[in-house]
Amino acid sequence: MSIIQAIVKGMGTTVRKPRLLVILYVVNALFAVAVAAPFLLIVQRELGHSFFGSNVRPLDIMWIGEAVLKYEEALPALLGAVIVGAALYLVFHIFLNGGIVGRLLDREGPTTLEPFFADCGRYFWRFVRIFLLSCVFLFLSLGIVMRLVSGLFRPAMESAATEWLPLILSNVHLLLALLLLSVVRMVVDYARIAVVADGERKVLRALRHALKFLGHRFFRAWALYLLMAFLSLAGMVVFHGVFNRLGAPIVTMVVAGLIWMQAYVVFRLWVRTLFVAAQAEYYRGHPY
Repeated sequence: MSIIQAIVKGMGTTVRKPRLLVILYVVNALFAVAVAAPFLLIVQRELGHSFFGSNVRPLDIMWIGEAVLKYEEALPALLGAVIVGAALYLVFHIFLNGGIVGRLLDREGPTTLEPFFADCGRYFWRFVRIFLLSCVFLFLSLGIVMRLVSGLFRPAMESAATEWLPLILSNVHLLLALLLLSVVRMVVDYARIAVVADGERKVLRALRHALKFLGHRFFRAWALYLLMAFLSLAGMVVFHGVFNRLGAPIVTMVVAGLIWMQAYVVFRLWVRTLFVAAQAEYYRGHPY
């Protein structure tokens, strides 16, 4: 199976399971509202029913600075809420991955709440262990390999006669870091797929399956991952390009902006499921 065939089949899988997107959209929206409620209350209290509130942008530096000064005493509590919210989202993300992978790999199974959350619970602890392994891989790749690369680049950057060479080398360094990150993410993705597709309870054994699979076709699997990452990046560029044109403080533009933001959320969720579906099709299409 070629990578294009895997992507096409993955798209077919996501189209046949539209309820999965609905479930992900609703549970993510409920979680986001619960976490963001304290901040939304502050924004509403400060900007609601005001002329300034109709003109302020989501990341208006002037308003953010004034809010920080006004709520200075409450900042530790707000920062704590942000940290707790981020930690909860990480756990929530791992939890949902079980349902996503489980439902997408079960081609004929229903995509309803009961089997979805059953898969979330069934694979949660295995996916937690995979996440912990990925942290080790990230440390080895970004913490050690990229430090060695920085050491190799540093003499040339320090002795450069112009700013062009340091600029080029810094961009190369960033590109290498992103590529290493994509490799780690890809290995983690296939380890999760191996847990579900092969029915593996031992995470290290599933990781061995994934590495054995990638050892025979690493660059093709990587090309598949990078193609889908490019799709996600292209969607983000289109979103911001259109959203920046919807900044006028009139009712129709505000409504259009809100609708466009929700469409982008759905797109991101669809890309997330497509990653899993396409990689699962490629994994199953090439027995190792």
